[in-house]
Amino acid sequence: MSESQDQRVMIVGAAPGQDSDPTRPLVPTRSGQGTAASLLRLMQIDPCSFEVTFDRHYIIPLHAGRSRNGDRFPKAMVLAGVARLIPLFRDRTVVLIGKKTATAFRIGDLAPCTWGQQTLGSSSEDNRMTTIAWVPNPCGINLWWNDPTNKQTGEAFLVALGQHAFDLSLRGLAA
Repeated sequence: MSESQDQRVMIVGAAPGQDSDPTRPLVPTRSGQGTAASLLRLMQIDPCSFEVTFDRHYIIPLHAGRSRNGDRFPKAMVLAGVARLIPLFRDRTVVLIGKKTATAFRIGDLAPCTWGQQTLGSSSEDNRMTTIAWVPNPCGINLWWNDPTNKQTGEAFLVALGQHAFDLSLRGLAA
């Protein structure tokens, strides 16, 4: 991994959308709805810039289907995904998208859109101090975003995150 990749902010979501390909650039669905479209719009960034600026990962590498309560999030797949991702977090800045994702990494008690220092991992080998934050899923069906104060906080956080990550990527390219 190059130094510029190490400096990129990691964005971790629960799983790609039903019509998404996690190996291709993040693109909004045809309807313009969903997490990808919301993130790009709120961060004021285009899909190509997003891919250059951020290091995107998912806990579950594929869409696991729908359930009565939304997208499925099978426990065995979640545990395997968390174990796979934690080693990548060392000395990184990480933003988790969605409460399910925050809960999977056991940082759900951190207030949304605030930065914290968390030790993640269960063994001394895995323990890593990580600068981390989580943002409720901005896809428009989340009640947190319906509160005007929360909406303003979330939008400001994502715009600042986009600018910060872009600045970091420019420094990495110049090095």
